[in-house]
Amino acid sequence: MRLFQTGAVALGLSLTLAACAGNMVDPNDAANRAAAGAVWGAALGTAVGATFAINPGIGAPMGAITGAALGAASGVLTAQPAVTYAPIPIPTVAVMPGFYDSWAPGSHPPPAGSSAPPPAWAG
Repeated sequence: MRLFQTGAVALGLSLTLAACAGNMVDPNDAANRAAAGAVWGAALGTAVGATFAINPGIGAPMGAITGAALGAASGVLTAQPAVTYAPIPIPTVAVMPGFYDSWAPGSHPPPAGSSAPPPAWAG
């Protein structure tokens, strides 16, 4: 009975995570999570089924099937929501007017009359 209660609580927690997914999910992420959840669920289900069943030869495959199904379902339910981007309006005027009009604080312009030497032409 305690194992049933633990499984029911675990299933309930995985179903409550479905609210995190929203309406739209990334299909690639959902498929990857379903595959990973099925593998982990089958491994854990096999271990639990073989450990707690009266006949481990029957408990292991039954646990693997059940664990894979629950793991895949949990993986799909916990998939990340699809990425959506809102359009960014382009401003019509300068956002920071005068920002590049002077030297930064603590800096000073080069001395008057100084310039870089002309390039030396190899010839």
